[in-house]
Amino acid sequence: MEISAVKSYIAGQREFMIRDLAGFVRIPSITENRKEVRQALRYILKLARDMGFSAKSVLDEQVGVIELGDGDETVGILAHVDVVPPGNLAAWQTPPFVLVQKDSKLYGRGTLDDKGAIIASLYAMKAIKDSGMPVHKKIQLILGTQEEGEWSDMDAYVKQYPLPDYGFTPDGEFPLCNIEKGCMTMCLSFPVEQISESGLFLTELFADSAVNTVPGSCTAKLFQYEEGKKIREEVINIEGKSAHACQPEKGQNAIFLMAQKLKTYSLEEGTIWMSLKRLEEWFSDLYGEGIGLSNEKQYINGEYVDRNVFSPTRICTTDDALEVYVDIRYAYGTDDRKLIGKITSLLESCGGKVQVITNMPAVYVSKDRPFMHAFGQAYEEGCGRKNEFVLAYGGSYAKAMPNIVSWGPIFPGDEDTCHAENEYITETCLLENAIIFTAALAKITLSEKSFK
Repeated sequence: MEISAVKSYIAGQREFMIRDLAGFVRIPSITENRKEVRQALRYILKLARDMGFSAKSVLDEQVGVIELGDGDETVGILAHVDVVPPGNLAAWQTPPFVLVQKDSKLYGRGTLDDKGAIIASLYAMKAIKDSGMPVHKKIQLILGTQEEGEWSDMDAYVKQYPLPDYGFTPDGEFPLCNIEKGCMTMCLSFPVEQISESGLFLTELFADSAVNTVPGSCTAKLFQYEEGKKIREEVINIEGKSAHACQPEKGQNAIFLMAQKLKTYSLEEGTIWMSLKRLEEWFSDLYGEGIGLSNEKQYINGEYVDRNVFSPTRICTTDDALEVYVDIRYAYGTDDRKLIGKITSLLESCGGKVQVITNMPAVYVSKDRPFMHAFGQAYEEGCGRKNEFVLAYGGSYAKAMPNIVSWGPIFPGDEDTCHAENEYITETCLLENAIIFTAALAKITLSEKSFK
């Protein structure tokens, strides 16, 4: 397919793509809400079937598979229908689960992560189908439902189904991301004592973000005690700025802002207050310098792997513990055992304990692979920008299967609103993603040669 024909076709699908994205966004498929997540999966599978594709769900609706073509090779597109919670509703300028067109932007939770990219991918497959040209390879659009959670969906799929030979996940940035950081979630549990003294104590701390999102708000409860009895309560709310935890510098962590605020109070040295101060001391620099885990080498074999980053995200107080989730993005080449050992030692020194919730390794795919060349050419033809091979900051489904790279939907210089309030994708970005994906699929599937 000529790139001019691809651009013309996608331009003609613009209104249909926006219409279908609006229906998709309308379903509040927050990861923990399995009913709505299943509804989102059913929505996109029905849309695919209406377009004439083979589309089904597997593993009790944990994963959806949309297929076109057949052959000895399969190119996969991995994406997810679940989304993170909207966060601070007061910070949204539009309803989070209504697609709002404003100034050539499409606002709504999931527009950028991942629902817009799924619509772009589906219409790229439709462009290949509607071309009427013979397809020599299979295309699989594989849709997960727990990417923003524990990945139980993709873990099960990888164990039970044949995997594509190569492909991409449109769950990051352009250009081609052949390196991706490792991703770890820890739960740190600090012990909480029963108060029997007099004075002003921090007794509860709460930040209800997704475990991979810098919290945009934090709440603290202070109690004045007199010989162990509560006589006065004060509630403090602090607003920060939420952001994806893979790049915490783009947000303002409300947990750290709360620590700064509470320093203006004459608090007694209770265990929750001491734990909050430890969190600030250990992690507020973002890069692990406070705990001796800053990586010295930011380049490996001449390729940029960036720094380790650490972000306290979700936090709550139980009867006997302060539980803090920490999102860790570690650079390719970092020893994850060292990370776990160091943080475990820190917690044990103050009577706490550590649980590793998830740990997904860093990704490296050689930029010399034939399918990588095809992707790079499609990018240059589709948007007119020069292709490069760069680092992906997020933790995507590229970690789930071999030979999968993170590719799109965010272009260099564009605002990244993933996991943030007022998430949006521009109309231009939506269309250009579809153009690039169509060009890539055409180069690979309309050719008889191997791209392994």
